[in-house]
Amino acid sequence: MAIDHFLKPVFFIYESVRIIILTITLMFVLPGTSAIPWLAFASPGALFSLMALFIWIDISRYHVYIPLYIAGKCIGIFILVGFSIISRRFTIIDGNSGTFLIAELIFLCGDLLALAGIFYVYSNMRKPQDEPVLIDVTDTEGKQ
Repeated sequence: MAIDHFLKPVFFIYESVRIIILTITLMFVLPGTSAIPWLAFASPGALFSLMALFIWIDISRYHVYIPLYIAGKCIGIFILVGFSIISRRFTIIDGNSGTFLIAELIFLCGDLLALAGIFYVYSNMRKPQDEPVLIDVTDTEGKQ
């Protein structure tokens, strides 16, 4: 279980760095335009940072939100992969998109690792711990 104690802060740090990089990237996508509409794309990602923080602080209290975290990560991965395939701007087809492709691959690998880690933590939580031994206190003849 020592790896669980290591993974919980790593989730929070990863999600925080991810949202900061995403926010900075979206602010500089189109110079000369307002950054507010672009930041609307980053704001749902801040929930992952908060969720990772709560899991780190008290996993026994917030363990019911781990399936939601897993579902959100899966949706995010599928959207990122779908966007990368469909969008001609951020794929190899366009030609000048190496930076965006590398950033997408880094985000994709990070999300896949975070998903694998949270599955590991969640599966360890669901394993029964040392079950208490029940002792029958009644005598076989019905005497107590």
